[in-house]
Amino acid sequence: MSRCLIFGAGALLLLAACARKPAPERPFEALAGHGYFVKYLKPVFETRCLRCHQGADAPAGLSLVQRSSLYAPRKNARPFVVPGDPDASLLYGAVSSAAGHPLVSAAPLLDESEIAIVREWIEDGAFWPDAPEGFLRPRVFVPRKKGLLER
Repeated sequence: MSRCLIFGAGALLLLAACARKPAPERPFEALAGHGYFVKYLKPVFETRCLRCHQGADAPAGLSLVQRSSLYAPRKNARPFVVPGDPDASLLYGAVSSAAGHPLVSAAPLLDESEIAIVREWIEDGAFWPDAPEGFLRPRVFVPRKKGLLER
């Protein structure tokens, strides 16, 4: 009887140890999937980037209308996006600093929260859904004004 208890307790400890296994640093699948892309990233690209980055003559050859341009192999250049590694991604470097984007000289293209969205998206695997949610359309960016009750 005591042998069964010891075996059962050992099995429980083994299961508990397996349940606490840390997550991999670079997952093979995107952690932030469809919902994150549609809710957070797509509006940023559509309002802030797509005005210039669309069509055959897009700057740097990056058209953000659909995902194929973003993941296309490039000759003698860093990839636009390296899923799981924002610092190795040309896209993140371009939006996170004024020096990274050739058309901007004074300030980053995006505000801090938008840059954080792009970084998190790349860190989590850079998921971009297939059509129709994966197709982008230009939107007009309207800066938010403070309301009556805000200071």
